[in-house]
Amino acid sequence: MKHIIPTITLTALVAAASAQQAAAPAGLNYNQVGVSRTSTNNVISAQFNPAGSNFLIGFATASNEDNDSEADGQINLGYVFRGVTQGIDATVGVAQSNDESTVYSLTLRRALNEVYQGLEISVGFASTMRGQDEVSGEEFIFGGVSGDDNKGIRFVEVAYNVNKTFQVAVGLTAQDNPGEHTHTVFSLRAGF
Repeated sequence: MKHIIPTITLTALVAAASAQQAAAPAGLNYNQVGVSRTSTNNVISAQFNPAGSNFLIGFATASNEDNDSEADGQINLGYVFRGVTQGIDATVGVAQSNDESTVYSLTLRRALNEVYQGLEISVGFASTMRGQDEVSGEEFIFGGVSGDDNKGIRFVEVAYNVNKTFQVAVGLTAQDNPGEHTHTVFSLRAGF
């Protein structure tokens, strides 16, 4: 009789812990292929983290209708710090574009399952870390847009995971370029 109460208590704690673990989110998917569109930009991108590591490898290409540029390619490398605080993942990245611009970025991403299942928010900033007078002719891709003479690009995005494979997103992107304005970016991504 002495051992019944501790046994029942232990069993209840194990059941509660396993139920809590089953309800936990699976985490954010970083293996994605995507298409983004603004009024003047089309961007195709892909990224993956090899063997489930925290490293990211990606590629992006864009066409910009404003300056009649053809597809420009860019290689992206990053490292994801998972669960930095309050369920936020922080990705620090570096990108190399065709015109040999080196771009550094920081992106914060969080699942908002407590608000609505499948909802995510992302904010990010990318910069060449150079002054405006030093970036003439440089172009890079970030946040679903590309543009010439960029010193930096900032974006905020809300995404919805339709299912385990497909994600739709809408975002606002601002370029640090006197001739550019804020763009609304629509994206469709497929996870793998």
